[in-house]
Amino acid sequence: MESGHAIRHLLANSLRVIHIALWLTLPTVFWLWICLADTPAECVPEYGWYQGNVLCVWEDSHLWITFGLFLLGFLSIASWIYGYSFDIVSRGVHGDKRLPQLRMMAAVEGCGLWCFSLKYWLPAIGFLIAITVYAGSLPLAIGSRAYVALLIMAAPVWLAFVWGQVVGLARYAATGDHTLLYQRCENMRLALTHLRTTLAHTILAVLLTVLCAAAWTGLSVFLSAWRELDFMVEAALGSFGFYMAVLCYAVACSRLVASYALRIGIGDQLKPDARFDAGRSNIR
Repeated sequence: MESGHAIRHLLANSLRVIHIALWLTLPTVFWLWICLADTPAECVPEYGWYQGNVLCVWEDSHLWITFGLFLLGFLSIASWIYGYSFDIVSRGVHGDKRLPQLRMMAAVEGCGLWCFSLKYWLPAIGFLIAITVYAGSLPLAIGSRAYVALLIMAAPVWLAFVWGQVVGLARYAATGDHTLLYQRCENMRLALTHLRTTLAHTILAVLLTVLCAAAWTGLSVFLSAWRELDFMVEAALGSFGFYMAVLCYAVACSRLVASYALRIGIGDQLKPDARFDAGRSNIR
C-alpha cells in the first residue's frame, strides 16, 4: 500500500511539473517567434540596411517590443518560480510533500521575496560598494589586486550570508513571520551550529546544480543535431526542456531546504497535526 501511494504521489507531482512547464513554454515560444522567425516577403524593404521583421514594424518598435516582453516575462516567471518554490518549502516544513496548486498570486509572493532578499543583502551590497570605491581610489595595478584580495577574504562571510538567508527563509516558511529573515546573526549562528548538516546539504545543492546543467546541455546538443527540425518545433522542444530542467531543479532544491530546516530543528515548534494553512506565507 505504501509503495502504491508513493507511486501515485510521484506521478501526481510529475504531471504537475509537466503542466507548469507547458504553461511557461507557450509565451516563451511566442517571444522566440517574434525575435527569430523568418521575415515575410512583403515586410522586407527593397532598399537600405534594414532587413524587416515578422511584425512588419519599424526596427526601433520591434526592439522595444521584444525587449519589453523579455523583461516582463523574465521578471514574472522568475518571481512565480521563486514564490512557488517557497510554497514547496512551507509545505515541506509542515510535513506535506505534495506540490502546491497553481496560483497566479505566487508571482506576487515571489516578488515580495525578492524584495525581502534584497533587504537581507544590503550589508553585503554596501560592503561591495565600499571596496569598489576604495579599490578605485588606488592605482590601477594595486587597486585590482586589492579588490580581488578583499573579495577572497570576505568569501567565508558571503557563504555564511547565503546559509543565513536559507535559514531565514526556512524560519519564515515555518512561522509566516518575514521579520525572521533579517535576524542575520541568529540565522548564521544557527547554520554554523549545525555545520556538518549545512555542509552536507550545500554539497547536495552543488551536485543538483551540476546535474541540471548537464541535463540541459545534453538536451541542447540533442536538439542541435536535428538540423531538419522546423524552427517552431525546435523552439517549443527547447523551451519545454529548459523549463523542465529549471522546475525540477527548483523542486529538488525546495525539498532540500525543507529537509535541511527539519534537520536543524526548524519546525520543531509545530504540532504534528498542525494544519498547513496555519503557517502559510503572508507576504505583504
